[in-house]
Amino acid sequence: MKWSIRGRMMLLSFAGVFAVLLAVGIVALYGLYAAQSSMREQEERLSSYMTESMEGYAEKHAKDRLREVAQSKALHLDRELYMVGEDVGFMSDTLSRILKNKENYRPRTLPNTRDVPDIVSGQPYIHYSPDFHDGNGELQAEIALAANFADGLESISKSYEGYRTSFFAGSKNGYLICLDLIPPDAGTNSIYPSEEVREDFVSHYDPRKRYWYEAGQKANKPVFTDVSRGADGHVSLSCAMPYYDADGFAGVVGISYSAEDIYQSILSTAVGEKSTTFVLDNMGNVMFSSEKDGFLAVRPDAQDLRNVNNPSIAEAARRMAAGENGVMSVDYEGDIYYLAFAPMKSTGWSLGTVIEDDEILDPVAEVGAAVGEKMGYFQNVMEWAFYDLFLRAGLILIPILLLVFYGSGRMASRMSKPIRRLADGAKEISAGNFDKKLDIHTGDEVEYLAVCFNDMTMALKEYTENLANAAAERERVRTELSVAARIQEDMLPNLFPAFPEHKEFAIYATMDAAMNVGGDFYDFYLLDENHLVITIADVSGKGVPAALFMAKSQSVLKNSILRGKTQDRLSAAIENANRQLCRNNDSAMFVTALVGILDMQSGHFTYVSGGHCPPLLGRNDHYEFLPIKKCSMLGVMELPYTQQSVDLLPGDTLYLYTDGVSEAMDEQGRQFTERQIKEKLNGLPHMSIEDILAQMREFVRQHAGTAPQSDDITMLGLRYYGCAGRKE
Repeated sequence: MKWSIRGRMMLLSFAGVFAVLLAVGIVALYGLYAAQSSMREQEERLSSYMTESMEGYAEKHAKDRLREVAQSKALHLDRELYMVGEDVGFMSDTLSRILKNKENYRPRTLPNTRDVPDIVSGQPYIHYSPDFHDGNGELQAEIALAANFADGLESISKSYEGYRTSFFAGSKNGYLICLDLIPPDAGTNSIYPSEEVREDFVSHYDPRKRYWYEAGQKANKPVFTDVSRGADGHVSLSCAMPYYDADGFAGVVGISYSAEDIYQSILSTAVGEKSTTFVLDNMGNVMFSSEKDGFLAVRPDAQDLRNVNNPSIAEAARRMAAGENGVMSVDYEGDIYYLAFAPMKSTGWSLGTVIEDDEILDPVAEVGAAVGEKMGYFQNVMEWAFYDLFLRAGLILIPILLLVFYGSGRMASRMSKPIRRLADGAKEISAGNFDKKLDIHTGDEVEYLAVCFNDMTMALKEYTENLANAAAERERVRTELSVAARIQEDMLPNLFPAFPEHKEFAIYATMDAAMNVGGDFYDFYLLDENHLVITIADVSGKGVPAALFMAKSQSVLKNSILRGKTQDRLSAAIENANRQLCRNNDSAMFVTALVGILDMQSGHFTYVSGGHCPPLLGRNDHYEFLPIKKCSMLGVMELPYTQQSVDLLPGDTLYLYTDGVSEAMDEQGRQFTERQIKEKLNGLPHMSIEDILAQMREFVRQHAGTAPQSDDITMLGLRYYGCAGRKE
């Protein structure tokens, strides 16, 4: 009977393992019996001693201690927040009194952020929102009167020296009276961390759109907001409430208190090295925490701890949100902790302190020393027992292992000989000799494997021949596509600067094909000495068919426009081109296009859109879409086209693009959109048209991320300088 490799290995492994396990089992049973008897006796003594020593002591001591800490710190933090609320109420009364008693105050002027390059800590100032207009005399009188509020801010700020704090009053009319305090150790006395923060604050900050304004406007008493990041980039907690004039609601006053200072107060509550202190609001959200990660850390998405997938944490959060006072055990990050909590009455929040149970059980260390003495004798007994066990096991295992090693070596030698022959043959086949045949007859899996190798060799030989033919065909197609791409590139104007003899304008264009060849194209040429023609178009589809239709469309459009020769007949030229493209268009392809003619002397720009994306006109670096009348795409059916016009001023810029820009998609399938094109253009500083197109291409690339390019991306920029020529 011939054994397979699997059968031989199974027999050898079974025999060896059985012999080893039998010997080890005998020794192990003997050793375990002796160890078990000894351990049972010592365990009973240890259990009795520890039960008498530690029962109830550690838990009661820890709970009393935690309860006292939680109540003390809750009272302290509650008192501090209460005083902040009292100060906000004082600010509201002060400003309301000023506005309602105009005859008792003189007009006053404060430095404003538009005119003063820097504001220092402790200096009252005024800030106007971006849409604020100061032409209203009554409003200016109100601002001059409200400036007296600075005296109240300076007075109340003395209680907050050394802390990062903001005192403010945001008017419903769009101005802000404010005083900011910067800690002495901040490294600067300026309220602006950087020039970029100052510019952003002056240009965009509107108090009426801030979270504290919305919260304070709805309240009739001081109300605390969620922790958030302020205009200076620091995390803070705000307390706000409305103030009033003779007509009713006039705005919102408030104090933004640094969360860092509150964090330091929370950290001081630590009972041990592994303790955590946090504050929970009545909605179950963590407001402050000494933790940076985990359930108890402050989260930007405001997680309700009452609904977390941790029953003990959720139950504790429910009790804390309900305003209860107590101590309970919780399972936190896989360990058992004690949680003590106490309510904060002025805010309706609750302060909790969590400490790991191993820190609470410090008194156990004293008992541990005594237990250690008693365990010494036990350890000596166990060491001798295990020493004897291992000695006996070694004496039995050594000859068994030697026997197994010798037998395995002999068996492996006999089994490996045909396998080595098989490996040598496989090496020769891998070197490329597909005519090699393996002649092995062992009657087991090795012989079957040799037969499979021979079949594989024949298949590899046939596959290699087919692969070589396919590779040659792919190389031919790749070469043809590469030539087609170069021909397509040569069809588009690609020498820049174009028309250097004409100083009346500057033009630049780019095209990135989604495949080797694309369907987008652009074109520009002179109609005569005073007229420039620009074209941007997008052919339906991609690849070679789109490229062929693109070449036809470009030629037909250019010939029709050159034949018309004047701006006034541009729509007629487009209609003529459309008729030619509709003829014999059995493939039902079409093209969207926007064609325009610029009068270089007058700046008059005439344009016709054939279902193309609306271009943008940039004037004084502000871009708006040009009005576009809806017209059919070219190549679909014979329809009339409407020409439109606009007069360009020196310095105006035209930005034309295809839907490969506006419909560029990211990994989630979200498009770049025409709205984002306008926003990105309006966010660019003044720069050349080459830089504008390069920057827009980078914006599209950043939006797409790792998503593959789905369509051709083509852009064309034109800047008109007028008869005087370029002056920048």
